[in-house]
Amino acid sequence: MSIEFFISRTWRYLSILAFVIILLFTYRGLPDPTAVHFGPNGRGDGFLPKNEVFYLFAAVMFTFNILSMLLANSVKRLPVNAFQWIPNKKWLQAGNQLNVAIVNWINFLPAIVNSFLVLCLRALLTLNDERSFQTDYTYLLVVGIVVIMIWLFYLPIKLLYTHPTVEED
Repeated sequence: MSIEFFISRTWRYLSILAFVIILLFTYRGLPDPTAVHFGPNGRGDGFLPKNEVFYLFAAVMFTFNILSMLLANSVKRLPVNAFQWIPNKKWLQAGNQLNVAIVNWINFLPAIVNSFLVLCLRALLTLNDERSFQTDYTYLLVVGIVVIMIWLFYLPIKLLYTHPTVEED
């Protein structure tokens, strides 16, 4: 088992668990109706029932995780010659390692999205709390974009600049 495999699976499952726990606590703490859009003064000007907020977050997480799992399982079944476009041809000689690297990369995406949704839920709960004075969560968008960009470039950089171990017969 590689460290990449361990981290991708552990982070994914822990992020699902954290999401479920935070979603339940957030649902309990949200007012009804819940402010989901905020004006320039920081006050809520767009509202949804808290049930809809709960179901929306749960549906996004559930759908995204199921679709990424289906994508990862589809990539596992692809033959090595489907990856002829890879410039580093040493990866084609170690086809199983290539499939594992791509599946691990795919499994990092739902872990990232689940973690981002946890941060969004915490921000939503804080923004809807009358006692809270922190209303600036613009950094969340920047953090999300940076992490997605790191994820996006991780696999191409790995495939270009690392070499798999090729077993000689």
